[in-house]
Amino acid sequence: MHMKAQVTVEYLLLFSIGLVLISFAIGALAVIKDTEDQLASREQARLAVASLKSAADSACALGSGNSRSVNLEWGVELECENTVIAATVKGQRALAGLEHCKVSCPGSGQNFQILNENGKIEIKEN
Repeated sequence: MHMKAQVTVEYLLLFSIGLVLISFAIGALAVIKDTEDQLASREQARLAVASLKSAADSACALGSGNSRSVNLEWGVELECENTVIAATVKGQRALAGLEHCKVSCPGSGQNFQILNENGKIEIKEN
């Protein structure tokens, strides 16, 4: 009878250790997923601001009256001040500066029209 109790205790101990290892693994996977989501959002913000900057620089270089369209696959929040464009996606922010034109922009969107109006770039939600 004593051997059966010992075997039962050993199995319970092994089962408990297994549960602890599984809980650590699940916790680590949650941290990895959060990190991956942050990196993906940061990259989306970087790509968005790069696309907007490229279109704005092009409209700026071509002079007053020129426009460009930028259609993103995800929504961004925009802030513009002087020559700097800031794009934020899910809390992750990226910045880019224009070379020669000042810029103004709306609060957020996914599809944008970039207009050069007398040397000032206006980014409007489309």
